[in-house]
Amino acid sequence: MTKRFITLGEIMMRLTPPNHHTIAQTTSFDAVYGGAETNVAIGLAAFGVPVQVMTGLPKNDLGKAVKRTLKQYDAGTDFIVEREGRLGVYYLEKGFAYRPSKVIYDRSNSVFSKLDLNDVDFEAAFKDQSWFHFSGITPALNEQMFEVTLEAVKAAKSQGLFVSCDLNYRAALWSFETARKYMSKLLPFVDLVFGYEPLALPSEDGTDKKDGLDRLASIDTLKPYLAEIHERYDIEYIAFTQRKNFTNSRNRLQGFISHRNNIVQTAQFETDILDRVGTGDAFSTGIIYGLMENWELKETVQFAINNMLYKHAVNGDYHTADIQTIFHITDSADIKR
Repeated sequence: MTKRFITLGEIMMRLTPPNHHTIAQTTSFDAVYGGAETNVAIGLAAFGVPVQVMTGLPKNDLGKAVKRTLKQYDAGTDFIVEREGRLGVYYLEKGFAYRPSKVIYDRSNSVFSKLDLNDVDFEAAFKDQSWFHFSGITPALNEQMFEVTLEAVKAAKSQGLFVSCDLNYRAALWSFETARKYMSKLLPFVDLVFGYEPLALPSEDGTDKKDGLDRLASIDTLKPYLAEIHERYDIEYIAFTQRKNFTNSRNRLQGFISHRNNIVQTAQFETDILDRVGTGDAFSTGIIYGLMENWELKETVQFAINNMLYKHAVNGDYHTADIQTIFHITDSADIKR
């Protein structure tokens, strides 16, 4: 598979109190720029994949700082819309031990959220590209952004791109029922899906279960649900993780990938958490890279979980470790000299 990656998504400023302080007690914030889709793009760029980021930025110093960050990490900026307006912001209070993390969003009326179908020439953007990635966050912002996303996936498929989607359900943006309604219109254009919150799964008591598959333990339990998704939306690959929270600073992780109901899983790994934001994006990055390289499913999902584990130990929304570092991350805890 030719490796040329392009993505569409909002980039935001993340403000985090240092040293695990709470928002209420802090007198300063650490600032980084990122977003679900951009995190994947920067991760792939670190692996040597040519990437482009489609987004909207304000014509001010904040917009310049974001573009400078993208260029620093070799992410292309050819299809960024710049105009007067604001950059979305969110405040992250990192959890620790039994204190949970907390997020406060301030993203209304950002430049990105006001993009419309006249702002992006998808035919030009997708020319010479091989892979388009988006997340469920973008169509959740408003009706206008749903239409932009729908046009994007249609254009990507018409131009022969492989399309991946991280459903990335956000209860703060839309209800589960609304997410399922709108994402179901996008999924027929998707080849690889990460997670699948829009599909309600029955719980043990027979009621609808709306929080994905993180509590379903066995492959035998998963198979019929995965088979239904493959069939209903003609999805080629489904990749996801299961996470067991011991505390907010220690979790257990396991990776899965399903290809037409051929399900491969990793071993379970326990990890301490320095920064959990972007860890799912790191898993997505690993899966995408493995498929681009035509690796076997077992090698692909192991690389993805390794990439996810590494990100738990890095501050910020993403990491830029090289391929060999990720391959060997679970080999040993010895100092690398």
